[in-house]
Amino acid sequence: MEATLRIIGRKGIDGVTHRAVATEAGMSVGAVTHHFAARDALVDGALRFALMREVGRLRALALSLQSKAFDTEAWMDSLVAWYSQELKTQPEIHIACYEAFLASARNERHRPIVAEWFDTWRQSAELALRAAGSPDPHGHADLFVSTLIGILLRQLAVPRRNFRQETKTELLGLINTLLAKR
Repeated sequence: MEATLRIIGRKGIDGVTHRAVATEAGMSVGAVTHHFAARDALVDGALRFALMREVGRLRALALSLQSKAFDTEAWMDSLVAWYSQELKTQPEIHIACYEAFLASARNERHRPIVAEWFDTWRQSAELALRAAGSPDPHGHADLFVSTLIGILLRQLAVPRRNFRQETKTELLGLINTLLAKR
């Protein structure tokens, strides 16, 4: 699945073939086609894999928020540190996420996966914002997630050296602004 995501990240969904995935993963074409007879199943499987990975991470973060006193700065530090490392070490996988967003805009088949992805991001942010005292956690979570997605896309497109500190500052500024409007 990660090999497929790397290809999507480098070449887009149209770059995914059984042969390309087999080469990327160091497997035989037969092994790939045995598990995914159709190219669409391979793409859908990779997108679902990426979704489940992100969902698991976000749910773990949300559960950790429930077990202790909420600290907005610690939440931001944890979230931004994770993305900072991910964007350095696995940029293709995150580019693949944006490819999935575009694919969803072009093809209804991808919309349920992307909708679930956004919903999970929003739910995690909503829980954190509720713990931080937001008067509108649902609405603020939508704004937070949209901002985060934009910041991550900007970093993939035009990397900044001080991404981690600048992103933490930007997101904390957004949260503080939202919480100040009580």
